[in-house]
Amino acid sequence: MQTKPAPRELNERWLLLGVLLSNTGNSMIWPITTLYMTGPLHQSFTAAGLVLMVGSLISIVGAYLGGWLFDHWYPRLALALAAGIAGLALLAIVIWNSWPIYAILLWISVFGMGMIQTLINAYGTKIDGPKTRVVFNNMYIVLNIGVVLGTLAVGYLFDYGFTYLMALAGLIYLALLVLSLCVFRINPAGQSQSSPEPADAAKGRPAQKERFRLTPLLVWIGALLFIMYLSYMLWESVMAPHMRNLGMPTSNFADLWMINGVTIIVFQKFVSNWANRRPYRISVLLGSVIFASSFFFLVFTEQFWQIVIVFELLTVGEMLASPQLPAWVAQITPVSVAGQAQGFVSMMISAGRVVGPVYAGVMMDAGMMNTLFLSVLVAMLVVCLGLYWISRPSKTSKDS
Repeated sequence: MQTKPAPRELNERWLLLGVLLSNTGNSMIWPITTLYMTGPLHQSFTAAGLVLMVGSLISIVGAYLGGWLFDHWYPRLALALAAGIAGLALLAIVIWNSWPIYAILLWISVFGMGMIQTLINAYGTKIDGPKTRVVFNNMYIVLNIGVVLGTLAVGYLFDYGFTYLMALAGLIYLALLVLSLCVFRINPAGQSQSSPEPADAAKGRPAQKERFRLTPLLVWIGALLFIMYLSYMLWESVMAPHMRNLGMPTSNFADLWMINGVTIIVFQKFVSNWANRRPYRISVLLGSVIFASSFFFLVFTEQFWQIVIVFELLTVGEMLASPQLPAWVAQITPVSVAGQAQGFVSMMISAGRVVGPVYAGVMMDAGMMNTLFLSVLVAMLVVCLGLYWISRPSKTSKDS
């Protein structure tokens, strides 16, 4: 009987190209939503905030579905489906961009983007051996290259027309669709796409599939992801008006993000080389404490150069912790539930993005900016203490 050829190993270069495409497209959508809604569509800032909040909630649903499809369906087709949903919805906005059709099509595209985030991360877990955390660090660098490219596209194309940006973003996601069908051909679980589940040699029955279970360690990691991205959303939602209140031009806010992206692209390899030689708990907790400490110093900033230093401090913490967290989750969960495990990561990130702008808006309307910064500092330190306690070597044997 002719034996089937062994499935090809997942090519990291194609995976990184997928990361670049998805994050370039994503970074072109969110920055212009508020501008377009409060400008040409003549909607309020409250309406724009609600659209973004609902979008984040829909992204959670997409993240869950993406993880489930990765584990139970054909991952390559799931990624193509998600990219198709996002791309076609964005191209539809080129034609139908009035209110409220714009919001509905945006939500459809965000659903696809939520699926893509989980699916790409799940593919990243399938690079064999000790390379997993290295792959996630490389994905993190390419992710930030995509953020810089998407931000530059917005800066240069928005004044020429909103539809140009939507068309370009839609075509980027359709390119991801083609890429997924052409080169994401192997089954990440290590089996051919058409083969049945492995049989139990002794019983002749299908092997029992492991289930994704929330352990105490996963709960604390999820809590850290939630509070970290809730805190990160403060920079995206309230720092622009806060800087304006301090007498700084809006252009300084754009400069901050450019500095952030360049810093990550240039220095992430050095940071990750250090982090990859330490247990996950060390790099994650150290990075999280550094990240949290930036909000303490933010209370005392009054000039742009001071804000730059604080943001760079936050960026160092982000570089240490952010790419290590999904790799840590992959390391402590069964390989057969990689999709659902990375779906959990994406859901916690999206949940933080949902709550962050709402919480920040309430605190800012009450004139409690310093309390806002100190509250996320305290919350993150509490979560770090809980994660430190539960991840002690005596509690888990997989902390490495």
